[in-house]
Amino acid sequence: MCLRQLLQSSQLQRAWRAAFLKHIQGRHPGAWRWTHSGGGPYRAVIFDMGGVLLPSPGRVAAGPLELLQFDHGQSNPTCYVKLASHQLILRKKPPGTLLPSVHAVEREFSIVGNAFYLMEYCPGLINKDPSPPGLEPSQRQAIYTAMKRVLCKIHSVDLKAAGLEDYGKHGQASSVTVKQTGKLTEFMCNLAWDFPVKKRFQIFKEMLATKPLMGSHHSWSRPQSLLRTPSMRSYVTSTDSSPALASKGALIFSPEGLSPRVRELYQQLKEFMERHVYPAEPELQRHQASAERWTPSPLVEDLKEKAKAEGLWNLFLPLETDPEKKYGTGLTNVEYAHLCEVMGTSLYAPEIFNCSAPDTGNMELLVRYGTEEQKARWLVPLLEGKARSCFAMTEPQVASSDATNIESSIREEDGFYVINGHKWWITGILDPRCQLCVFMGKTDPHAPRHQQQSMFLVPMDTPGIKIIRPLKVYGLEDAPGGHGEVLFEQVRVPKENIILGPGRGFEILLGRLGSGRIHHCMRLIGCSERALALMKARAKSRVAFGKPLIEQGTVLADIALSRVEIEQARLLVLKAAHVMDVAGNKAAALDIAMIKMVAPSMASRVTDRAIQVFGAAGLSSDHPLAQFFVGARVLHLADQVHQRSVAKMELKHRS
Repeated sequence: MCLRQLLQSSQLQRAWRAAFLKHIQGRHPGAWRWTHSGGGPYRAVIFDMGGVLLPSPGRVAAGPLELLQFDHGQSNPTCYVKLASHQLILRKKPPGTLLPSVHAVEREFSIVGNAFYLMEYCPGLINKDPSPPGLEPSQRQAIYTAMKRVLCKIHSVDLKAAGLEDYGKHGQASSVTVKQTGKLTEFMCNLAWDFPVKKRFQIFKEMLATKPLMGSHHSWSRPQSLLRTPSMRSYVTSTDSSPALASKGALIFSPEGLSPRVRELYQQLKEFMERHVYPAEPELQRHQASAERWTPSPLVEDLKEKAKAEGLWNLFLPLETDPEKKYGTGLTNVEYAHLCEVMGTSLYAPEIFNCSAPDTGNMELLVRYGTEEQKARWLVPLLEGKARSCFAMTEPQVASSDATNIESSIREEDGFYVINGHKWWITGILDPRCQLCVFMGKTDPHAPRHQQQSMFLVPMDTPGIKIIRPLKVYGLEDAPGGHGEVLFEQVRVPKENIILGPGRGFEILLGRLGSGRIHHCMRLIGCSERALALMKARAKSRVAFGKPLIEQGTVLADIALSRVEIEQARLLVLKAAHVMDVAGNKAAALDIAMIKMVAPSMASRVTDRAIQVFGAAGLSSDHPLAQFFVGARVLHLADQVHQRSVAKMELKHRS
């Protein structure tokens, strides 16, 4: 809400005062009469229909009552209410038994027999960036100063004089208890810091919008005659455009739109690729096919040091995860997506910049969920590039695309957790530098379905880890990391190696996958661009049936179709990254699922066309096309899971 408007609105103050007096006097909580600025009376009764608020057919009003209910991200049902010229936000207590952590609305206010409260609606923007984008430093300073003044005003309210002494949950850190402890100044300083940095930053505009600005999904509750037609979507996934979203909060379609700092990084990365990575590919390919392939290439290690020296290191950690830029460069998902595409043009580039899977996902997992001790032991070596890691989830005996099927057992015993399980397709486990395995298994098979799994940090030198064999993907070994089939037999790990706690594995898994999916998809865009470039160069240089390939109609069609499909996929991936930046991974679930469907299939088609133009040479290791194709095909395996997710979300929001 906008505090200034709320406190200065005489109409709202009178309404609250009247309702409060009637409530404490024990009068019958029937329909209340409201008077808006035009003087027209309103009479409304709110019914509870399974958590959905509906206008009473008995209301008397000069115009329709319009309600919009937010369908996620709220501990209590929250609605936008429009009564003639009034725009309000209404929150009510949900039906049924509440979890202890759910916000109890009755602590705030309760009338008409159902706890709810009202505040004025004020359109604004919610920025997850600690520094509001598109603003000068002086403007940001003014916002921070105003925010602290507002917080001070809130905590200087005399609750007794306002008649609110008996409201609220006593014992929490309120202004009253803070004053009693004499730590008001310290409390306000901490709150003023946590609010913009850790709890996101909310900037309100002075002007009113004609429509409420929505971030992520919403659903409408209206009279039957005003319902949307079935063919129209009933959700949105981004806010309206605004000049305030000119930088990090905006959807940036091309590298030219990046901020100067990120644009410089982008150009620096492209130059590094041209100077060092592409010329090194033949040597790296020979090493990967040699007898020493299971030993890391000294050339890769040399290039990693050069990349680190130029500041092209650990670019992947999103600003949301690392707001203080303690571990990475502080790029948004959109900004990193453009850089990740460049890295995707070479099979070897991600490792050179310490931005390769599964290390990126494991490092982000440790930043998000790891304890300080876990970070010191495992995160630091991974960030420095001195160690590698793997992620053990997939099992041969069950369909592991449904993570709840995982059967590996984990039990407590004498201060340790004992792990037993059979895993396969564990990428990177064969690398001699692999020191850490992030293991997922069941600690409580009788718990609710999504609370049975837990995650552990397992040192690779722990007794009981047995690598059965390396697995080949279409004959490719992907040395030195490879993909292994592994047995975990009576593997004992200390209790402090659990991540977050028992039953939190599925929660961690979903958090780990968000940014990683963007990374995979943008790398696929990069490899598709490289495949198209190779296709065009080949078509210009070869002659068949009396004329250059570039003049063959089928080749021209393949080039045109490839360009269109790449551009379509890139836009969808950038949109998903944008929604993640401005609304969070949860709100971006639909967009993330869609790109996981689109990007691998697109990359497979583009690479296949390039192979066709190359002929037999496209199947060889002389060119990266065969490995590009294999990589895209592997990621293609998840299509059915994401198709199911997209269909379920589509049906839910269209119903």
